[in-house]
Amino acid sequence: MSHHASWFFLFAMGIGLFSGFLLGVQPSVNGMLGRLTQHPLQASTISFASGTALLVVVTIAMGIFPPQLKVPAGALPWWAWSGGVIGTVMVTTSLFFVPRIGALAWFSVVMTGQVFAALALDHYGWLGTPRQPAHVLRYVGAALLVMGILCISASRRAPSSNLPSKSGQDHAQDR
Repeated sequence: MSHHASWFFLFAMGIGLFSGFLLGVQPSVNGMLGRLTQHPLQASTISFASGTALLVVVTIAMGIFPPQLKVPAGALPWWAWSGGVIGTVMVTTSLFFVPRIGALAWFSVVMTGQVFAALALDHYGWLGTPRQPAHVLRYVGAALLVMGILCISASRRAPSSNLPSKSGQDHAQDR
């Protein structure tokens, strides 16, 4: 790997860690919003509206608004339109489940699902992903994630630590 390629890889990994951190924080942020609205779908709507507003401002500032397709809309594969729907499902299900099972349990299964999807997408080259056949180490990594979920699930049944909790009460939602 060239020096430039290795630098770029490390940069991409850093951005990925930061993005993953933000994704880990997002359900708790949205959970607070959900507690302060009358329905979780209202919180999801506010969440996507704020993201859309940011994108509109950034694309206007960059001079690339409104969005323009390189091909007619009808020529796009059907699944190309599903990204926002997938995001809506992710945010809305997080709003529901994170307050009930905790952020770690939720994200361990979400992350594992993402890894299994990525493993298949890479292996088969689905949805326009560059084809990268699965390797035994990729399968081992996925298996370790499943083991991690099992450990996290088992820890929910283990006796709690002696750490003080918020307002002196146990976090029923975190177990």
